[in-house]
Amino acid sequence: MKKLFALLMALGLLCSPVWAENPDKDIIILFTNDVHCAVDENIGYAGLAYYKHETEKLTPYVTLVDAGDWSSGGIIGTISQGRYVLEIINAIGYDFAVPGNHEFDYGWGQFESFARNLKPGFTSCNIRDLRTGKLLFAPYKIFTYGKTKVAFVGATTPESIVKSTPSTFMDENGKYIYDFDGETTGEKLIASIQKAVDDARAEGADFVIVVGHLGEYEDVTDVWAVPHIVPKTRGIDAFIDGHSHEITPALVFKNADGKDTLVVQTGTGLVNIGKVTITTAGEVRTELVNSVDGKDENITALVNSLKARYEDTLSAHLSKTAFDLRAKDDKGDWLVRDRETNLCDIIADALMHSSEGTKTGKADVAFMNAGGIRQNIMAGEITFRDALNVLPFGNTVCICEVSGQVILDELEHGVRLLPVNSGGLLHVSGMTYTVDASIPTPVKVDDKNMLIAIEGERKVKDVKINGEPLDPEKTYKVVSINYILREAGDGHIFRGAKLIEPDYAVEADAFAHYLKTFEEVPETYRAPQGRLKIIGE
Repeated sequence: MKKLFALLMALGLLCSPVWAENPDKDIIILFTNDVHCAVDENIGYAGLAYYKHETEKLTPYVTLVDAGDWSSGGIIGTISQGRYVLEIINAIGYDFAVPGNHEFDYGWGQFESFARNLKPGFTSCNIRDLRTGKLLFAPYKIFTYGKTKVAFVGATTPESIVKSTPSTFMDENGKYIYDFDGETTGEKLIASIQKAVDDARAEGADFVIVVGHLGEYEDVTDVWAVPHIVPKTRGIDAFIDGHSHEITPALVFKNADGKDTLVVQTGTGLVNIGKVTITTAGEVRTELVNSVDGKDENITALVNSLKARYEDTLSAHLSKTAFDLRAKDDKGDWLVRDRETNLCDIIADALMHSSEGTKTGKADVAFMNAGGIRQNIMAGEITFRDALNVLPFGNTVCICEVSGQVILDELEHGVRLLPVNSGGLLHVSGMTYTVDASIPTPVKVDDKNMLIAIEGERKVKDVKINGEPLDPEKTYKVVSINYILREAGDGHIFRGAKLIEPDYAVEADAFAHYLKTFEEVPETYRAPQGRLKIIGE
C-alpha cells in the first residue's frame, strides 16, 4: 500500500532547489480536484470564490488551478452536458486546468467545446493524436510572479480511455486515434512528464508543480499512479493530484534523486480547498482548507439561477421507499463495486422492465456496471432528482444479442479485481452467479485494460439465467447501457454482439419510469436478492 512508500503528514514543508529565484511575496496556489458537479455542496464554488478573494488580499500572487473531473457526476452536469458547470468555473476565474477522465463523458465534440470555452483552456503533457504523434495541448504553462517563474505541468490518466467511453477515442472503424501515453510499464507516461518538467526548467522555471489527474492508489493501473511516477522523476517541487478522491494534505515521496516531493489532493466534492504555498524563503508547503467563513454573492446568484432552470423537472415525484437503497455505506465508501446491493437490483430490474416495451420484447438478461451507480436513495420520497443523482451520466439503453460464452467472458472480466473495488463489476437481472474471490484472475487485458483473453481457472461459477444453467452456445438478448454494450466501457468488449434495439431510452429515464410503477418500493428490495454470491474472501 502507499503508506509503505510514503509518510502522510498534517502539513508539508520542503525547500526549493538552490537555483530557484525566491519570490518577494508568498505565492499561493489554490486548487480543486474531482468536484463532480458539487457546485453548492460542502465549501461549494461560492465558498471557493470567496476564499480566493480573501487570499488575494494577502498576496498579489494567487493562482487557481483544477486537476480534473468537474463536468459530470451530478445533476447540473447531466442536464447541461457540463455547460452550466463550465459557466460557473469561468465566472470564478481559474488560471490553469487539466482534463480529468470524466471531461470526456459527453463525447469528443463536447470535450472540444470545453477546451475552446474554458478560459484557461486545458494543459496536458500526455494527450496525443496518434495520427500525427503530436500533443493536443501545451504540456505546461509558466507563470511569472515578480522575478520568480513557476511552471505548471499537466498530466491526465491513461485510465481515461476505459474510465470514460472508449469509443470516444476511436475513429468510425474502431481504431484508436487518441492516446494518453499509456502502456503496461508506465514508462511512456513517466517520460512525457519528465520531458515537460525538463523543458520547463530549461525555459527558466524556478519551481515546477505537476497538476495531475492520476491518483494515488495501487491496482491494475498503479503504473500510472503517483506512487509509481514520483520515484522515477526528478525536478518536481510538488504534485497536485486528483482522480482517486483521497484526502491527502501532504504525502511525501522520494524522487529519482532521493529528494522529497510533496503530493496533495483534496478528496472530492469540494470538501476541501487545496493550497500550495511557495514562501519568500523558497519553501514549498501544502495543506488543505476544510472550511471558509463566507460565500461569494455573485457565484451564489449564478448557481441559483442555473439550478432554477430545471428545478420543476427535478422535483417531480416518482415513488417512495420505507428503506434506504444503497450505493455507498455511511462513510461514503463504495458498496456496489465489490458486492450486490438492493439499489443494484432495482436498477438492473428497471433496465429489464424497459425492454418489455420494445419491438424485440423482454430481454433475457440485464447488466448494469457498478461504476455507473453514483448515489444512495434514502428512505422517503423519491423524485426525479434522486434518479439523476444515482445515474448521472446520460447513457442510453440498448439491446443486443450475444452468445452465452460472451456473457461468461464479460462476467469474468467484471469480477477480475474482486475482492478489490471495481467499477466494471456487473450487476444483473434475470441471472444469478457465484464468484470465488480466492482464485487469481484468469483475465488478460491490454495496455488500456480492455479484455483480450481468459486463460486459466475462472472465478465465475454456477451461472444461471432465469433459473436455468447458462448455455455457452445459446444466443441471449441482453439489455444494458451503451457504455457497456457498445462503447467498451470499463474494458467490456462484448465480442460479436448484434445490436437489435439501439438507444431507445436514457438510463435515468428508464429507472424513473420503473420507480413510477410503484406507489412504494416493494419490500422485496429491502435487502439484496442473492443474484451475486461471493465466496472465498
